[in-house]
Amino acid sequence: MKIDKVNCGSVQTFAGAQGVTKDLTRQVKDLLPSRKWINRLDKADGLRGEAGGILINAIGTGAVAPVFIAFNPFVKAKKNASAEEEKEVQNTKKYTAWRQPISAVLAILIQLGVQKPINITLDSIFNNPKLAKNLWLELDQSSLNNDSYLTRKIKKEMKNDSSLHFNNKKEFEEELAKRVKDEKTRQINSAITDLEQTGRIHIGERVVDNKIIADVLNRQIDSYIADAEELKNTAEGLKYYKNRAKLLMNNEEALTGILSNIPENEKEIETYLRQQIAQSDSQGVKTILGEIIEEPENLRASKCKRTIDRFKKIKEAVGMTENSNKKFNAEEYLRSMLRDNSELEKLIVNLKEAKIEDFDNISGETIKAKIKEIQKLCQYKEGSSMERVLHNTGTFRTNADELLKKIHTDVVNGYKNVVKNKYKGFNQLSKIFVGIAITTPITCTALNWVYPRFMDLFLPELSGKKKQKAEVK
Repeated sequence: MKIDKVNCGSVQTFAGAQGVTKDLTRQVKDLLPSRKWINRLDKADGLRGEAGGILINAIGTGAVAPVFIAFNPFVKAKKNASAEEEKEVQNTKKYTAWRQPISAVLAILIQLGVQKPINITLDSIFNNPKLAKNLWLELDQSSLNNDSYLTRKIKKEMKNDSSLHFNNKKEFEEELAKRVKDEKTRQINSAITDLEQTGRIHIGERVVDNKIIADVLNRQIDSYIADAEELKNTAEGLKYYKNRAKLLMNNEEALTGILSNIPENEKEIETYLRQQIAQSDSQGVKTILGEIIEEPENLRASKCKRTIDRFKKIKEAVGMTENSNKKFNAEEYLRSMLRDNSELEKLIVNLKEAKIEDFDNISGETIKAKIKEIQKLCQYKEGSSMERVLHNTGTFRTNADELLKKIHTDVVNGYKNVVKNKYKGFNQLSKIFVGIAITTPITCTALNWVYPRFMDLFLPELSGKKKQKAEVK
C-alpha cells in the first residue's frame, strides 16, 4: 500500500489520495539538515550496485592501502643499519605501495569491463523464449521480461525502424520509456488474465508450480495485514487523538474561519497566520496555527485544508450531523476509535485465517477461490462505519472488480519479484565464478607484467633500474 498517511485518531486522511503531496520522500529529505549531502549521494548513480562496489573497493585499494604500506611502522631497517640500508627499506616499502594503485586501475578496467557483457549475455539467455525454455523455470523471464532486457530489445527495434524520426535524444528516450512501460503492462496483463481464468501463471509452455503461487499469495496477505495494522491506534495514539480532537472541536468556529481564508500565495501564508495568532485569545487556536507555521512553506496550504477536513471526519465518528444539535464529546470519540480498532482486529484475524496452509493439495481452482475470499475481506461498503478508516488506502476498496484486479496484479508482480531475486542471485554467482576462473587470473597476469615495467619507466629509482644502470656504467 503506497500512501502518505496523516492520522486523526482512528479517522485517517490520506494526503497522497487528496493530491496534497506527490513525493513524501523528497519532502522528508528537505526537512533534514544534511539534505545537501543526501541529494549529492542520490546523484552518484555510479556508486550503486556491483559497479559501485568495484569502484569503491578500487578507491580503497589504490588510495588508502598504499599509505599504510609506504609508512608501515612495523617494517623497518635492522638495528644499527646504515643510512643506505634504511633508505633501501624505505624504497622497498614505497615500491610495494605502488603496486596497489596499479592493481586498482587494472581491476577497474578488467572487472568493470566484464560486468556489462555478462549481464547482457545472461539477459539474452533467460529472457529469450527459445533458450529459457530449456533452463530453470524459476529463472525463466521470457513471458515477464526484466527491465534491462526489455529496454535493450525495444531500443534496438526503434533504431531499426526507418519510419521513426525524432528531433533530439530526449524525444527518443521519452518514446523508449513509453514503449517499455506499455510492453511491461501488456505482459503483466496477460499473466493476470491467465491467473484470473486458471488460477495459475504460464511461462511460455510451462506452468509455475502452484506452491510458489500460493506462497506469493500468502506474502500478499501478509502485506494487507500489515496495512490494516498500520490503521490501528496504539494506547498512546488513542490518548493523543482524543485530546487532539477535543482541542480542534473546542476551536472549530475560529479555526474554520481563519483557515478558510488563507492567502493564495504560499509565501504570504506564514505572515497571515502570525497575524491571526497575535489577534487570537485562544491558546488552542495559537497552538494549531503555530504547528501549521512549522510546516515547510509548500505544505502549509495543504495542512490548512486537512485541518478543516478533520472537523468533518471527527463529527462523522461521533454521529454529529449538520441538522443535529449534538455536541462533541471526547469520551464518545474515544469509544469510536476503540470500535474502529476492534473492527480492524477482526479484519486482521480473518486475513490471517485466509492464508493457505495446505501446500500439498493446492490447485489452480483453490488459488482462484482464495483470491476471491481475500477480495471479499478487503472490500467495504460505502457509508459503512469502516469507510472513515479504510477509504483511500489502496488496499481496501468498495469496488469489487477493482479490488479483484488489484489482488491479481499484486500476485503477478509478487511472482515477478521472486524470479527477479533468484535471477539476481544467479547473476551474482555467475560473476563470482567468472571472477575466480577468468578475470582474477587475467588481472594478476596483467599486474605482474605491467607493474615492473611501469616502475622501471616512471620510478626507476624505486625499482632499482637507475642503480643497475649506474653499476653497468
